[in-house]
Amino acid sequence: MKYYFKYILQKLITLPLFLLRIFPVKKNRILFLSLEGGSLCEYACNPKYFCEYLLKTRPHGFELVWLFKKPENYTFLREKGIRTARHFTPKGFYYTLTSQIVISNGGYMTWFPFRREQLCINTWHGGGAYKKLENDAAGANAATRKRMEHAARHTDAFLSGCEQFSRHVIRGAFLYSGEILPVGMPRNDIFFSGQKDIFYKSVRQAFSLPESVRILLYAPTFRTHTPKYPALDAGFLLEKLRRLTGENWYLLYRAHIQSGDVACLKNLTDHCLDASAYPDTQELLCAADWLITDYSSIVWDFSLTDRPLLLYTPDLDDYCRGRGFYVDIRDWGFPICHTMEELTKTLPQLLSGVYKNGPEHHRELLGSYESGHSCADLLDYILKHL
Repeated sequence: MKYYFKYILQKLITLPLFLLRIFPVKKNRILFLSLEGGSLCEYACNPKYFCEYLLKTRPHGFELVWLFKKPENYTFLREKGIRTARHFTPKGFYYTLTSQIVISNGGYMTWFPFRREQLCINTWHGGGAYKKLENDAAGANAATRKRMEHAARHTDAFLSGCEQFSRHVIRGAFLYSGEILPVGMPRNDIFFSGQKDIFYKSVRQAFSLPESVRILLYAPTFRTHTPKYPALDAGFLLEKLRRLTGENWYLLYRAHIQSGDVACLKNLTDHCLDASAYPDTQELLCAADWLITDYSSIVWDFSLTDRPLLLYTPDLDDYCRGRGFYVDIRDWGFPICHTMEELTKTLPQLLSGVYKNGPEHHRELLGSYESGHSCADLLDYILKHL
C-alpha cells in the first residue's frame, strides 16, 4: 500500500509544477542531481565527476547548477562558479524545469515532469548487474512499474558500464527502450588516471595514517529482507592479516546510505575507523589495498583496481530467496565466505595470488565498457545534441 500512496503523492506534487513552464529552458544550463551520500556527501558519484571534468575542460562553456538537501554544506562550490539550491523549494524546482541538460544518477527521474526541450541523462549510482532492483525483486507491484515507466519516458540517454547492466537493468528493470551510451561511468575514470595514486596517499592523510599502513575497506550493502546477520569480527581479522603479512593494517568501514547505521561489525579496535561520512567513495576505493563487501555494486568499481576482493555473505541463502541476483554470485570470480572461519582460511589464498585473475574475469563476465574516457564521451554526446 505504501508504494501506491507514494506514487499518488508524487503525482499530486507535480501538478503545481506545470505553472513553472512559463519560464523558458535556459540554453547551456546543466543541472546536477545526485543520490549518493545523503546530506553529508551529496556532491558525489557520476554527476560530481562529470561536473569536475567540465570545470577543467570547459570552465566557461556551461552554467552549472547543483541541488542539495543542505546547500549550506557546499558553499565551496560557489567559488568555482557553481550555483546551488535546495531540493523541493521553488528555486530548486525552477532550476529543474529550466535547465537544458539534467545529469542525474537516479534522483527525480521516477516522478518529475521534465520537458521535451530538456536533455535528461541518467548515469545511475551503481555499476554492474548484481542484486535485483526493485522492479525485478520479490514484491514488485504496479506502482513500482508505473514509476519505472515514467522514468523511461523522461530519460533521453542512459549511461552503462557493462553489457549485463544494459541487458538486465536498463532494458529490464527500468523498462527503458531509448538510447544507451556504452561509455562506462564518469566516476570510474579515476581508476585509469594518475589520481588513483594521489588518493592512495590523501585518504591516509585524511585519517591520520602513515603511508606505509595497509587499508582493508569493509563496505556491505543494505538489507531489506535479512537485516540481522553475523557481524564481521574486525579485530580478529586485522590480527590475522598482521600475522600473515607482517604489516600494519587498518580497517575502514563504510555503512550503506540506506542501512541507517554503521556496518555490522564486532570486536572493534583502535585500528577500526568509521569512513561512512567520508565524502567520496571512489577515493576510498583508490586508497584501499583490499575490499570486503557482499552483494554491493561497489564490486564493479573495485574490480577496476585489480586489487584483492572478498565477499563476506553469511546470509547468502536468505538474500537469494528475498532479493536474488541477475548474474549468479558464484560466477563473479571472487571468493565467497559464509563464516568468519571460511574468511580467515581464504586470506592466505588471496595473498598467494589464487584469485589474482578474479577482477579481469569479472569484467569479462559482465562485458565491461569502462575505458577511462566516460566523461569525454558524455561531453561529446551532449555537444552533439545542443
